[in-house]
Amino acid sequence: MKKIYFIFALSLLIVSCGNNSKSEEKANETETKSETQNESGITATRTVGDVNDTFSGMFLYLDSEKAAVLQTAGSIMYGVVIDEKMHELNKQCQQFKKNAHDMVPVVVRGIKKPNPVENAWKEVIEIKEILSVQQPSGQDGTIIITNNQ
Repeated sequence: MKKIYFIFALSLLIVSCGNNSKSEEKANETETKSETQNESGITATRTVGDVNDTFSGMFLYLDSEKAAVLQTAGSIMYGVVIDEKMHELNKQCQQFKKNAHDMVPVVVRGIKKPNPVENAWKEVIEIKEILSVQQPSGQDGTIIITNNQ
């Protein structure tokens, strides 16, 4: 009788361990499909096999200077590669600008790479996809501290 209980317990153990490994494999598959990185205020989502990161911040393009920048939430500044996608983003931003130096909140997907130009931003973003362009809040985020003594 003890042998039967032992065989039954052993088979139950084997079956239950087999189911756990299948559920763990499914969880691992989900984890490998996407991962979220948080680097100094930047939240970038990357899908495995996808080289594009998601960036959100304030965008500015100055036509007179032929320069475009993206300031992220962590106050990190990136140069933006001037190409067709950047011009498309600038067109979408024009409706929200009151003057040439207004920055517009955007969310884009792109590739971050080193800047080949010396004496410029360390890294540039090549925009691959425009996710959203939003109306500025009207505040530039500046905090004024007064001394009330």
